[in-house]
Amino acid sequence: MNVSAILDDLYKRGVQLRIDGERLRWFAPVGVVTEIDLTALREHKAEVLATLAAPDPDAFEERAAIIEHDGGMPRQDAETLAAQEQGFDDADSLHRESVGRWAAEIERLAKLPAISPDGAAALERAQAFITEGWALQAARLGWDEVELFGVCPRAPWRRLDRKGVALDGAIQAITQDAVVYVGGLRRYRAQVNNDGGAVLIWELAQDNTSNGGEAA
Repeated sequence: MNVSAILDDLYKRGVQLRIDGERLRWFAPVGVVTEIDLTALREHKAEVLATLAAPDPDAFEERAAIIEHDGGMPRQDAETLAAQEQGFDDADSLHRESVGRWAAEIERLAKLPAISPDGAAALERAQAFITEGWALQAARLGWDEVELFGVCPRAPWRRLDRKGVALDGAIQAITQDAVVYVGGLRRYRAQVNNDGGAVLIWELAQDNTSNGGEAA
């Protein structure tokens, strides 16, 4: 069985995988992950880690700014070089990879038992944010995943200041500095998850998963 088939099978059963340094960790309901699964992950660890390795949008933004200002290059050329340093052909390829990974996380989360009615509603908004194209636009504008999909770990649906903009309503417009929802409500980027206290909605789901461990 190849790596894609292994991962597809695990995801269909509600298993979530995370990179922790050089280690691979899993999260799933009790009894889902078998010793056969763990053996397969150990045998294909290098390939699994390479598949799960995500682009680093923060590093991309920092490098692009340095190249632009210190090197005197046009912004588009600076972004292309910054993306190539992470192994992508250009900036748009990096952004599309980020959005694809967000979509995969949301899809896996949708297969788990609902956290709560409010959580299910937030998940629906996140799915719409991706399918309607707002996620790609946000990535191109430099929004990071915590600003989009973050929640407060202790009061995820009540702390508006720590709720990502993708989870809060139907989007009408998005700029580099703000999101406008249908109905006219505006949230400014500077006021979203700016104190480091938020976690990603799919990490919150891990905290509510009943079992987990180190795969390799």
